[in-house]
Amino acid sequence: MKSIKTLQGACIPESQMNLVFESRLIWRDLATWIEVYLISVFAGFGNYDSVEEKLRTVIIKFSNILSTVFGGEVADQFVTLISNYISTFKSLVASQVNGDTEDIKKYTDQLSVDTGQIAAFLSGINPFWTERDWNALFDKFNQMIIDESLAFLDKEYTENIESFDRILNLTSVMGNYYSKGLLNYLTYAS
Repeated sequence: MKSIKTLQGACIPESQMNLVFESRLIWRDLATWIEVYLISVFAGFGNYDSVEEKLRTVIIKFSNILSTVFGGEVADQFVTLISNYISTFKSLVASQVNGDTEDIKKYTDQLSVDTGQIAAFLSGINPFWTERDWNALFDKFNQMIIDESLAFLDKEYTENIESFDRILNLTSVMGNYYSKGLLNYLTYAS
């Protein structure tokens, strides 16, 4: 039988544990509302304001988590970074719809810049996250959401379902990495 190593003297309040559990889901929420945004754009539903509000809600959840652990200033900086990322993604989608290859390249490159800044920021606030790991996760995420958008554009709906499933699997990995980093920070950095 394996023995379980316990942390002596480590006590994480229930509220912080709930925060860690919630943090696992935030990445899935982001991917889900990006998917809904794509559906809205490509199906022409005209519900952009409602979808925008849901994306803002996800950003607020990110902010609340980071504010609780790292403080309001850190949360505000992250809100700016993730908002820029979402704005760039929306511009990329608009470029794809318009067939503007020059802007598609520009916004695809900018997505990488945006996520590189997020990776550097996250690794800078928490020693349990590395820039390399975040960059690798974001590179995959970016490629997957671009593939998903292209599947919508090309009306490859089966491929879109497959893409979204891969994104959800990746967001589970991202959520685990994010929450584990938060838990380690709360446990060891205090």
